[in-house]
Amino acid sequence: MKDWIPVVVAFLGAGGVGVLLDLVRARKQAKKITAETELTDANAADKLTGAALKLVEPLTKQLQAAEDRCGRLNDQLQAAQAEVQQLRTQVELLTKDVAAKQSEIDRLRGGDA
Repeated sequence: MKDWIPVVVAFLGAGGVGVLLDLVRARKQAKKITAETELTDANAADKLTGAALKLVEPLTKQLQAAEDRCGRLNDQLQAAQAEVQQLRTQVELLTKDVAAKQSEIDRLRGGDA
């Protein structure tokens, strides 16, 4: 233990207390700088998030409008397809009716001859 006494006395005599205090202050300053940096990073992240949301908001509205329009167009398409099917059925019935009437006309003409 006695070997340490001269080292401690030399350390204290050579301004070791001042160095020790400077080290403690430097450590506190480093912690403060780290905390401020983390706060600055958090603020920057908040600002970036806000800016991104402002950019995305109009696109979200446009997407919703496009989806709504797509839904309306899909409804119109289904209605048009149903109408086309009805018209095809009517054309088929009319074609059969015309063919039947033509057959009767041909039969009647043949009966007169």
